[in-house]
Amino acid sequence: MPTKIEFPARASVLKLPRISRKTALAGAVVGGVLMGGAVMSLPWEDEVVIGGLERDVAADRQLTHLGPLATSQYIRNTVYFDSHGVRCEAWFYEPSGATRAQFDLGKPPPIVIMAHGLGSQKDMGLHPYAEQFAASGLAVLVFDYRCFGGSDGWPRHEVNWRKHLEDWEAAVEWVVAGGLGTGRVDPARLGLWGVSYSGGHVLATAAALGLGRVRAVVANEPYLQAQAAVAKLLRERGAVSIARAMAAAVNDKVRGMLGLPPAYIKLVGRTGELALLQLNDEEWAQIQRPAPQRQGGWKNLATARMLLGAAAYSPLSACSGIKCPVLVVAGSRDEICPLELAAQAVERIGPQATLLARPHGHLELHRRGAEPEFIQPVIEFLQKQLGGVVVDAAPAGPLGHTTSVSQFG
Repeated sequence: MPTKIEFPARASVLKLPRISRKTALAGAVVGGVLMGGAVMSLPWEDEVVIGGLERDVAADRQLTHLGPLATSQYIRNTVYFDSHGVRCEAWFYEPSGATRAQFDLGKPPPIVIMAHGLGSQKDMGLHPYAEQFAASGLAVLVFDYRCFGGSDGWPRHEVNWRKHLEDWEAAVEWVVAGGLGTGRVDPARLGLWGVSYSGGHVLATAAALGLGRVRAVVANEPYLQAQAAVAKLLRERGAVSIARAMAAAVNDKVRGMLGLPPAYIKLVGRTGELALLQLNDEEWAQIQRPAPQRQGGWKNLATARMLLGAAAYSPLSACSGIKCPVLVVAGSRDEICPLELAAQAVERIGPQATLLARPHGHLELHRRGAEPEFIQPVIEFLQKQLGGVVVDAAPAGPLGHTTSVSQFG
């Protein structure tokens, strides 16, 4: 979580400093870049999409996989909480009586809060994880960020790490305040689970909120450092490609300031395409499979303005402030969120952190993460740290397809 900056109180008489000719010239150049960027990607930049991404609530009502679920091990219902005046939607998995007794007799169950990475949402592969956590006796809250999925907010598909962190904190505080109801969960035993971009979010959130709120963290293939991400972009894309992306970002930012429809680029694309995240051929092939229609009319698009603020976000810098136990899961073949950075995070957190390395790449590790051999160590970690008894958890319910998890579809 970035340090909050306190500004001094405004003086009774505001004295403006004299602006030198050099400063004025620099300001004019910056202004020219901003205004130029507002039109630079139009109309000849055919990979920029202007507007057209609206939430389709009517279509959501036809999506059967979004509704309540009831199995012998848990019940899933839709709940809502507020984040900075915007309603966020979440799925609440409540363990059944028998499952709860198996975990911790006579007490409300611990709760794990989950959300997806980058521009993904709760109906994109998180259910197979959540249902197995619930089958092990853990209550689970899986939420959508503002502007995604079932949550309100505009512009749609705005990937903004600051707002994401606000949503994480809002979800935690809502649970702690009793938002789920009296006696349904034990907010004193609360854990966080994140993957990729949200793998960094849960680390930053744990550091910001402390042991008084967060008792355990699971960070899967966490995004950790902007410097490494920028270096990777320069190495793989080159200056021209980055200039195109930044032109689109400035365009989108200025459009937002003027109240115009946002400028979108692809969330995920192939190497050479204008996208927030470029995948090589092997990674691209992993996400090319049929997928159901997603909530909120999800498309493979994100507001381009995200690129302007991304360089300021490095969750690695917050790791030394984490006091609770942490399990970091990382892949030795991960080129998006490297294992080396995960090891640095564990070292900074200290002896309460554990690194679980797997011989897989970024997307493959998440795709296989809900398989029994992958998820069981995670369940055991959460049960141990949140005060439970280690038990075997089997997939349950009509959507328990643990081998078909994908971050993007």
